[in-house]
Amino acid sequence: MALIKREIRPTGEVTPFRNWGPLGIFDEFNRLFGETLGDLGQTAVANVMVAPVDLYETDEALVLEMAVPGLSAEEIDISLEGNKLTIRGEHKAVEDQGVRRYYLQEIPHGSFVRSFTLPVEINPDEVKAEFKKGVLRLTMPKAETARAKRIPISIED
Repeated sequence: MALIKREIRPTGEVTPFRNWGPLGIFDEFNRLFGETLGDLGQTAVANVMVAPVDLYETDEALVLEMAVPGLSAEEIDISLEGNKLTIRGEHKAVEDQGVRRYYLQEIPHGSFVRSFTLPVEINPDEVKAEFKKGVLRLTMPKAETARAKRIPISIED
């Protein structure tokens, strides 16, 4: 559910184009569309847990950083099968004895699965997983064959 501030104009007032900037017509279209359809035009995604990821490469390793706020290391499962890395987790909903009347509920709950095909061969025996301040960090050393090698140039006289 998203809270949207809408400008209410008196009926009968016609101002089709208030913004004359280069993208003003798109803003007007979105405003008119929103006023016409109201909440029907909103896409609602409730309780979907999506863990954002950064995957980058250094000379020696692939590094994956995944933001999983609110989870503990015990609630995360990591598996590596060949060059396919899979991370699973579950963010459980708060169980409250009382009755809650939400005005806004945006904290995602539920399980998630993220799978990645690794772009280079890694050494699975040396993979390290660290968890700090809600961020999971996997350091996956590259296999020797996948590491960049410097090739010297011979100079002929």
